[in-house]
Amino acid sequence: MKVATALLLLIGSLCATMVFDLPDLKKPFKFSRGIIPHQICKGRFLLETETQGSVNVFVFAENSMRVFSKYNLKSRESVNFSFSLTEGQVYTIQIEENTPIPETNIKILYELTSQYNTFDKKIASSEVIIPALQELSGLEKHLKDLAFQTTKRLGETVAFSDSIGEIVFTILCINFLMFLSLTGILTYQMFTFKDYLKKKKMI
Repeated sequence: MKVATALLLLIGSLCATMVFDLPDLKKPFKFSRGIIPHQICKGRFLLETETQGSVNVFVFAENSMRVFSKYNLKSRESVNFSFSLTEGQVYTIQIEENTPIPETNIKILYELTSQYNTFDKKIASSEVIIPALQELSGLEKHLKDLAFQTTKRLGETVAFSDSIGEIVFTILCINFLMFLSLTGILTYQMFTFKDYLKKKKMI
C-alpha cells in the first residue's frame, strides 16, 4: 500500500473519462467537479452521436470566468482544452445546443487529466516530492522492522531445525535470502531516487 501511495504522489495525476447521455439540449446541460490546487488540467470533448446539428461547450471557473469555449462542435469532431489553477476550485461544464439537433438523445465524450504543476519546483517539492519521500521513508522503516522480525523467527526456527527436517529449513533459508535481496533492492532504489532529486535541486 505504501509503495502504491508513493507512486501516486510522484505521478500526482488524476484521469477521468465519461460519456454524457443527454436526452434534451433545449435546456443547457451543466456538470460540476472540484479540482485541487496547483493543477494543470487537460482534456477533450467529442460529439459521438451522428447528427446534422452541433453543440457549444464551455468550461467556467467559480467566479463565472470562462476558461474554455468551443462553438459549433459537430458530429465526430473532437476538441482539446487545457487550463491551470493555483487554488482549488469547482469548475462547471456547460453544453448547449447550437444548431438544431433532431435526435432525441446525443452522446458526448468527456475526458479530463489533471496533475500537479511540477514545472514549479516549490510546488513539486511541497505537494509531490516531500510526501513521496515520507512514504518511502515509512516503507524503509517497515522493511527494516520486517527484516528484524524475520531474522528473529529464523533464529527460533534454527533452534528446532533438527525436529522439522533439513528440507523445511532449507526452504526457510531460501525465502529469507530472497526477502533480504528484495529489501536491498528497494533500499537502493530509494537512495538512488533521493540522489537524483538532490542533483536536480528539488530537495
